Amino acid sequence: MVLNKLISKIPDLPLYLEAIIVILCSITATFIGLILGGIALPLLQVIAIVPFFLKNVWNWRLWRASGLVLLWSLVLTISVAAASYGIGCSIDHVSRVIKGQSYLSEMIHWIETGEGPEGDPSLFIMPKIIEISLFSIITFLTVGIGGLFMGAILLNYMNLYYGTVIYMANGDLNAILFGWPIYAIIRVIGYVFLGTYLSRLAMNIVEKKPLNQLFTGTARKLLITALILIILDFILKATIANTLYQPLLNSIIDQEKLTICKQIIKGIT
Repeated sequence: MVLNKLISKIPDLPLYLEAIIVILCSITATFIGLILGGIALPLLQVIAIVPFFLKNVWNWRLWRASGLVLLWSLVLTISVAAASYGIGCSIDHVSRVIKGQSYLSEMIHWIETGEGPEGDPSLFIMPKIIEISLFSIITFLTVGIGGLFMGAILLNYMNLYYGTVIYMANGDLNAILFGWPIYAIIRVIGYVFLGTYLSRLAMNIVEKKPLNQLFTGTARKLLITALILIILDFILKATIANTLYQPLLNSIIDQEKLTICKQIIKGIT
């Protein structure tokens, strides 16, 4: 089979070596990607994880594959957030991240007023359902690669916002701890588990292997955990975004820096 031949060419390395390579390649990819900007950023980042993800999913090491993607996500978070904090509100930097300007504008408005889809179920439920559906379809049709690419785009604009929040809060510890809300962290983990499951499902179909394997053992646990986490994200986002996170972030933001960032974002448009 074609897929089997392609994946068989990927070396099967010990976990610690895979982790080291993913960390180093992800940092390098993000650094180069932020210089080039646009689609180059998520594309280079995905290249750093795809071989190891596919190899582990193919070998039914689903938790290991998910763990490597979560490690990759953490490295992207630290890298993009650190760059965004260090650079501050820069037209050039914000414009290099896909959807960076619109998401940053939306979230700054939410921090200021509590208005917007971040904490309003009537505004975020349908878009999130569409996002999950699109992610699932793309992941399945591309054996995971498209899902990782979409995930990189989502992480990049969220981490641009995260680093900017820390910058606007003058490095306040609360901004570091709460800039990434718990429900968003849960969402990322849920997406990773769902993506791993759907990638394995696609492999079984492509290779004409029994589908009953996907409804027992590790695969079943992975799917159930993913669904629980995604549902939990919806519940927490609806209940604590506006009652906990927005007031906290609003209280620690430097209003002068916030005003400057708003002006810069408007300048992009």
